[in-house]
Amino acid sequence: MTDTARGLWEREAEAAVVADAVKIATHGNGGLLLVEGPAGIGKTRLLAEAWTAAAEAGARVVRARGTQLERDFAFGVVRQLFEPLVARMDQARLEVLWQGPAAQARPVFEIVGTTPTAGPAGDFAVLHGLYWLTANAAQDHPLVLLVDDLQWCDTPSLGYLAYLLPRIEDLGVLVAAALRTGEAATDERLIQQITTDPAAKVLQPHPLSAQATAGLLEQTLPGGADPPFAAACHQATGGNPLLLHELARTLTAENVRGSADNVALVRDLGSRAVAHLVALRMTRLPQSTVAVAKAAAVLGGQADLVTAAALADQDTTTALEGVTALERLQILRAEQHNGTELRLAFIHPLVQAAVHDSINPADLATAHHHAARLLTAAGADPERIAAHLLRVPPGGDPEAVTALRAAAAAAAARGAPSGAHTYLARALHEPLADDERLQVLTEAGRVALLIDTPAAADHFHQAYTALGDADAVRRAQTAVQYASTLLYSGRIDECERILTDSINQLPADEQDLRRQLQAWLVIIVINFAGHTQTRQHVVDLYHLPPDESPGGRMLECALALHAAHASDLQATELARRGLSGGPMFEIAANFTNVAWWALITADAADILDMINDWSDQVHRRGDTAALTGIYVWRGWAWLRRGQLIEAETDLRRGASMAEMTGLKVAEGVIAPQLAQCVMEQGRLEEATTILEAVSSAQIAPHLLDAQAQLLYLRGEYEQALQTALTCQDQSAAVGLTNPAGIGWRTWAALALQRLDRTHEAHTIAAEDLRLARQWCAPRALGRALRVNGLLNDSTDRLQLLHQAAIVLENSTAQLEHAKALTEYGGALRRTGHRTEARSLLRHSLDLATRCGATPLADFARTELAAAGGHPRRTALAGPDALTPSEHRVAELAATGATNRQIAQDLYVTPKTVEVHLSAAYRKLDITTRTQLPAALAGP
Repeated sequence: MTDTARGLWEREAEAAVVADAVKIATHGNGGLLLVEGPAGIGKTRLLAEAWTAAAEAGARVVRARGTQLERDFAFGVVRQLFEPLVARMDQARLEVLWQGPAAQARPVFEIVGTTPTAGPAGDFAVLHGLYWLTANAAQDHPLVLLVDDLQWCDTPSLGYLAYLLPRIEDLGVLVAAALRTGEAATDERLIQQITTDPAAKVLQPHPLSAQATAGLLEQTLPGGADPPFAAACHQATGGNPLLLHELARTLTAENVRGSADNVALVRDLGSRAVAHLVALRMTRLPQSTVAVAKAAAVLGGQADLVTAAALADQDTTTALEGVTALERLQILRAEQHNGTELRLAFIHPLVQAAVHDSINPADLATAHHHAARLLTAAGADPERIAAHLLRVPPGGDPEAVTALRAAAAAAAARGAPSGAHTYLARALHEPLADDERLQVLTEAGRVALLIDTPAAADHFHQAYTALGDADAVRRAQTAVQYASTLLYSGRIDECERILTDSINQLPADEQDLRRQLQAWLVIIVINFAGHTQTRQHVVDLYHLPPDESPGGRMLECALALHAAHASDLQATELARRGLSGGPMFEIAANFTNVAWWALITADAADILDMINDWSDQVHRRGDTAALTGIYVWRGWAWLRRGQLIEAETDLRRGASMAEMTGLKVAEGVIAPQLAQCVMEQGRLEEATTILEAVSSAQIAPHLLDAQAQLLYLRGEYEQALQTALTCQDQSAAVGLTNPAGIGWRTWAALALQRLDRTHEAHTIAAEDLRLARQWCAPRALGRALRVNGLLNDSTDRLQLLHQAAIVLENSTAQLEHAKALTEYGGALRRTGHRTEARSLLRHSLDLATRCGATPLADFARTELAAAGGHPRRTALAGPDALTPSEHRVAELAATGATNRQIAQDLYVTPKTVEVHLSAAYRKLDITTRTQLPAALAGP
């Protein structure tokens, strides 16, 4: 069959791209096929081509469509995709589909109870479960996901696609989506993330030519079309296929022939919108049939015949007769669902919009309210009911509040806080009793904390104000949550006042709650300059006795960071006490992170084990924001150890998670670390791009520290010095003096030396060494000794560099050890100790290479050659050559775990496991899994 016979005019190139994308997916290489363009240009028709090609290739095909009515329905599009697939499977296949982490996605497909308990949702657990559900569905057959009207897709479903696409390459899954341009999207940020994914192939169908227009009219108009008539049709519609079809249907319905005599009529009709064309075709229909069309338009994409008939105030027989008439006019179509139910769907969203918009606004609100009541009586999903209530003006309806809170609970249970917040925000517009308003405000504030900090602040402000002084305990409980929103919104003075007032009003026996409030006060002191009175109050908090309550743990974590900033050695003890009970999911996960900071700066040997243990818990039950923190802090821990590949992987994962959740506050934390990571690998231009992308509002000590390092490495010594001194001022303002936490003195001293300001360089380097000795962490002390050695004469230089190498020898700071060895070996060479230098330089070269520090490895190689030595040929072989990730994967594989099982255990993709295993085989010089145990044991 030719393309034109299939209804494809001038789409040969696009159809070929579609066929190729399907073919690639059926061979195991997934991707995204995006068809974008204005309404009516033929996007849906190209998705139909993908359906046909996939079905012919033996792939599983599922489809969904975003709609304006249900854009707030949590995972509505995901449910459209997978519910039919689940319904078609027998029990054995279902067990395979839900195996492993996929089970975490079950709440998405369950009808949730109506208890209004909306709260923080484990949205990452759901997203990860949906990824594995997709992987399991594609395990024995390629899978094609068709998503039409992506711009109206609900936010959680967009989040699923954004999470899936970077992991899709090895799944044998094709996502084919149509995006209408010029239309406001449900979530522009996620749409941008999806459409710019490297896996995307983009098609932009063009309008039909005059020749194609004439051919189309020849097929669709009885008697064909004269050339002048066809030319007028092309001019009137701009070659838009939908407008052409609607024009042809209207002309046929009006018995207008395609002769040159009717050109003027064509110009009049063709210039009108689809709404006018549809209205014209419906003028001859009985009012009962029009009522069915309007009912279907109100109910949206999930309209069933029984509910549509009830909404149109008709019996099903009369309604079915109307549906038949509407099918003949090609306005809507009826489709069987689950073998018994008849569902109604319009031929195009523009046609549905035309019918919907023809309803009087007052009648429309009444219709949506009636639809909500009908769906409630039928026991429909709470969110489907709420979709209609969102389009009804507030009217003091208690049943509406109950339904909206039930929908919020359902959305939260499905891991969709954005939907939960939408429903609760709407419920707040209804007249509520004081106590119920407080409950809804608190529920709304909790879910908004995950998606919209300013909105959360507004909800908690209203709750805090409404409580008044009479209920000091409930007011303080609200203040604990209110504080974080004020901090993240930059309203520091207001936050300090709220916390202080709440503490002063608390009864004496509320010690747990008091410590929670005090913990947030400590965070203010740590991060923001000024607040003299609060700073003194924080000093007094160190004298409080240990307390294992949640508030006591929060306070100890906060004080650990405060102490670490000041090089106070009690920081590690405070951190370990605060972390002793595991992650603080319910109250404030952020306090776990600040305790990690203290332990990371202290070079704690077990910090990565601690983060990994908690990472497993967060993966299983945590939200995406909490997981972002895991990746960021673990990335920083890897960076401090010098494991640059591991660090970059985790930091980029954290950045991706932050982008997906809109956590702008995270960029000021991630960017400096990621920039330092790529600088150590020699990618200075990339580091420049990373740092320049951070908004000026995010300028902070760690960002300035990274900028000073970059400027120094680029040879811009004066600018490096000035940036380092600015970093000094900002660090001092918040009490951050610990050289293990901030490295500005290193870059200031080295820049001063380059500028021949030797005395000043010595002064700053000596102060850095004094503070490093006070803190006693090997990495900071070794770095300070190395820098002081570089600034001193030959005798002192050898002694200081030797001390640096010894301090770092048994530490976790491998990259810093490699730097010390390289400088010490080079100094020995230059003083005639070539044999000793060669041994040190070989070791430093091995370390630098394993760390991925290319510039340092090149420097060590040059020094080694100058000392008359050659690199060891086996430098990158054996168990010690494996990266930590390669080692973890190899160990699991050695126990007999499959690639799929390893991927599920480590929360990575099977492709990542395959890459790590291939690298491990190469470094261990083996070819099979059975050789792994012996190879990992070493000689």
